[in-house]
Amino acid sequence: MTGSLTESHGQFSAAIFDFDETMVNLEAQHNAAAEALCRENGCDYLEMPADFRNSSGRRVVDEVAEIRRFFGWRRPTADLYARRRELFLEACRTTDIVPMTGVIAVVRALHDRGLRLAIASSGIRQSIEEILLRLGLGQLFTAIVAGEQVERGKPDPETYLTAARLLAVSPDRCLVFEDSSVGVAAARAAGMYCVAVRNPHAQIRQDLSAANMEVDGFDHLDLDAFLDQAVDEARAAECGSAHTRRSGAT
Repeated sequence: MTGSLTESHGQFSAAIFDFDETMVNLEAQHNAAAEALCRENGCDYLEMPADFRNSSGRRVVDEVAEIRRFFGWRRPTADLYARRRELFLEACRTTDIVPMTGVIAVVRALHDRGLRLAIASSGIRQSIEEILLRLGLGQLFTAIVAGEQVERGKPDPETYLTAARLLAVSPDRCLVFEDSSVGVAAARAAGMYCVAVRNPHAQIRQDLSAANMEVDGFDHLDLDAFLDQAVDEARAAECGSAHTRRSGAT
C-alpha cells in the first residue's frame, strides 16, 4: 500500500513504542546495574523478593526507591538513582545490544507510511537515545518520553499521554506496542490501541489480556494486513457516521 494512513483516513496517525524489553532486551543490563548498586552499598540484590526482581515495566527511579526502602539505606534516593543510571549506561555501552526480531522492519515500515513515531518508556532517556543511534533508528523518532520525565510511571497513562501531546496526535489515533502488563494498562488507560508484543526473554510471563491484540513477536505481525484492516474499519465508521447524520437531517 502506498501513502500514509492519514492520507487514507485510517485509524492511526502515530505509533508509540515502549523500549526496554519491547524493542530491545535489556534485562541483563538492568540486573547488572541493580546488582552493582547493591554491592556498592554492602547488600545482595538477590535478597530482594523474586517477584520484584523479575517484574517489568516500572520506572528505574521507582525500583531504586523500593530497593532503598527494603535495605534501609539512608543515602538519598536521588543520589542512588544517579549511580544506578551510571551503572546501567556503562552496562549498555560495554555489551552487545540486539533488537527484538522484526522490530526494525516494523519501525521503518510505519515511518514510511507517514506515521509519527515516539518512544514512551519507563527507562532512562540517555540509554534510549544512544541505543536508537546504535540501531540506526534515531532519526525516525519525533519524541522520546522516559521515566525521569513523568511524575507517575506505568500503569498510569501519563507517559503515553505525554508522548501523544509531543506528537500533536489525539490519543485515539495512537497505536502502541508494549510487552508488559503495566504498560498495556497504561496504554489502554490513555485511550490508545495497544498491540502486546510478547517478549520471549521475559523472566516471568506477563498478563497481556487487556491489550487489543497480542502477537508472539514483531516477526509474527502481518503489518500490512493489520493496517489495511484499520483503514477499512475507519472508512466503515466514517460511512456509518455520515449515514446517521443524513438520517437525522431528514
